[in-house]
Amino acid sequence: MMTCLEFRRRIGAEPFAADAAIEAHRRECVSCARHQDELRAMDGLIQRALEINPPPRESAAAPAPPRAWRPRFFAIAASLVAGVAVALIVLVAVPRAAIAREVVNHVLHEPDATGGAASLPPAAVAAVLDPSGMRLGHGAGAVSFAESCVFDGQVVPHLVVQRPEGPVTVLVLAHRSISRPIRFAEQGYVGVVLPAPRGAIAVVGQDVADLDAVAQQVFDAVEWGK
Repeated sequence: MMTCLEFRRRIGAEPFAADAAIEAHRRECVSCARHQDELRAMDGLIQRALEINPPPRESAAAPAPPRAWRPRFFAIAASLVAGVAVALIVLVAVPRAAIAREVVNHVLHEPDATGGAASLPPAAVAAVLDPSGMRLGHGAGAVSFAESCVFDGQVVPHLVVQRPEGPVTVLVLAHRSISRPIRFAEQGYVGVVLPAPRGAIAVVGQDVADLDAVAQQVFDAVEWGK
């Protein structure tokens, strides 16, 4: 059976790849199927943006009137600008949408993580964060779940912090770099992914009042190390 990591490596190199193993994994893993669909959509849009038809060549015996080149020039320039704009929008928007879906799908795949409210001992939390060189201060709140999980083919710390506003899931994504916060609401969850000194950190919850403030408090409680 193909793993998620094997699947994403293959379709990352060839988004339109389709064989028995890939199709079987798509049927079993909704997250990976969506990831491939997004890569295919991005590839198709970029391809269409680059398909610019140049004007037909004219015979040298019939030179164009003065200034006749200008409308054609501006049409070509407009097409180029539009094509580049579409490509940039796709390159920015698709990864942002992808990371939001991946975070929510990971939370959905761990339904028991938010069930308990008992606080874990500090040593249990440290065992998850220490391999990444990080620590969690007291300002975050009580941690009721702490495990090392596979996310996007990488092992990442996965915590559940009990807050007065409600429990929040925290994923430390040291391998993902973003330039600005990504906010999302999907499948009953709201969340934010914040740029961090080392990668990014995602904070997700349900019916959490002022999630931005909660996420900032959790972020400030993380000691990122070097």
